[in-house]
Amino acid sequence: MRKIVFTLLKEAQQKMSAYAAYMNYQLIHFSVKAEPAALLSVTVHLNQEELNLEEVADVALAGETQFALIPKDQGYLFPICKGVASVHPDYKIEQKSLDDEQESSSEESSAEEDENKYILCTMPPVNKDRRDAGMDYVKTIYEETQSKVNATQSAYIAKITKQLTDAKPGELDEAKDELQQQHDQHIDLCKSYREEKEKQIEEAYQQYLNAQAEKESAEQEQQAAHSEEAGKQFSMEAFASAEE
Repeated sequence: MRKIVFTLLKEAQQKMSAYAAYMNYQLIHFSVKAEPAALLSVTVHLNQEELNLEEVADVALAGETQFALIPKDQGYLFPICKGVASVHPDYKIEQKSLDDEQESSSEESSAEEDENKYILCTMPPVNKDRRDAGMDYVKTIYEETQSKVNATQSAYIAKITKQLTDAKPGELDEAKDELQQQHDQHIDLCKSYREEKEKQIEEAYQQYLNAQAEKESAEQEQQAAHSEEAGKQFSMEAFASAEE
């Protein structure tokens, strides 16, 4: 294979790979689970400087759907909250105390409570509206990426064909076949990203429905128990009145 053709094929592969990687990055930003990559675009403004989040806070997973952001200085709390909210306005952002779960009655502990704050970021629940919005978003991102990969293939077919105007029989077909394989591999990769995200959204939606059903069931049981207790009380009062 000619060196120029090899170079063009490599360029095409790099472009397709970049489109696929960016698609995955965009999908991560539709937050369902707590994925650290979703925080890469968060910047924090301090003293007229724009800093990356990891420069001002340590990030930990507090649960499947929660980040704990531990500031390297308590003075960073508000700027960090502002930075996260600007990128992820759908997150529930709370300031928590690191001492919340520690049992202590000492005055020293109470005095230091405000000096041991961290930020808890919780992903929004996936109700029906968010599920539908998520599925539409994933479909749109996938189709945009698919279009870019297709356009890259077409553009590089034209470039390679131009370089192989005097090619030997089969040389152009070999290059086109290689380009087609690259195209198909990246489309399959993008499909896998789409399917994984759709699965993630659907599972979160089912969890939401189950939680709602359990909540409603508990409320109904509580109401039934209250009604039963009220009925017993009424019967006892009626019985007491009859005896008099």
